[in-house]
Amino acid sequence: MTRLRIAAALAAVVALAAPARAQVAGELRGPFVGLGVGVENVQDQNLDQHRVGVMLHARAGWGFGRNAVMLEGAWHGIGDDQARVGDIVWVSDPSGDPAWVRRPKVLQTMSLLASVQVGLPGDFYVRPGAGLAWHSFPVYRFDVDVQTAEMSEEAGPAAQLALGRTLRLSRRVPVAVEAIGLWSGGEDSTGPRWAAGVQVVPMLRF
Repeated sequence: MTRLRIAAALAAVVALAAPARAQVAGELRGPFVGLGVGVENVQDQNLDQHRVGVMLHARAGWGFGRNAVMLEGAWHGIGDDQARVGDIVWVSDPSGDPAWVRRPKVLQTMSLLASVQVGLPGDFYVRPGAGLAWHSFPVYRFDVDVQTAEMSEEAGPAAQLALGRTLRLSRRVPVAVEAIGLWSGGEDSTGPRWAAGVQVVPMLRF
């Protein structure tokens, strides 16, 4: 009977504490930093290539309760194929056009965004952001004595929308669980890319 009373008392405490925790779980006050990891699908529209893989995320910002501003960086499409000299050969025909023997899958994209997080009911939030993204791509040179193959990058505009909820492991360590969608534009050598996935970001408040 005593165990039953203890269990009932604990259940009552949890039930009473839950609303209070819910009220502060989504709040960020003052400076904070975060490091996280996620899974996403990155797609290049022009090349018709995509990869499902790991993404890495870092952020630093300032919270104003349920709202926050932050600078966030992420690495998308990790795990690129490397360019090889034998990827392209010259076709022996009047056109003289090169032909692909192996087309490497190159989708790595790094983004750096300035974002504003706006609180929604139920400890949810939405966070639009805009900034720059760097696309990796292979480069092949035939105008030298020895053919070369290497990796390079180019920068372009980027925009992202995140929808998430902040959970609370402790007073100073909230955890963001988010769904994100990123668009990044290419320049001369790459086309637009899309990335969509989910990520978990533990944060440290100061």
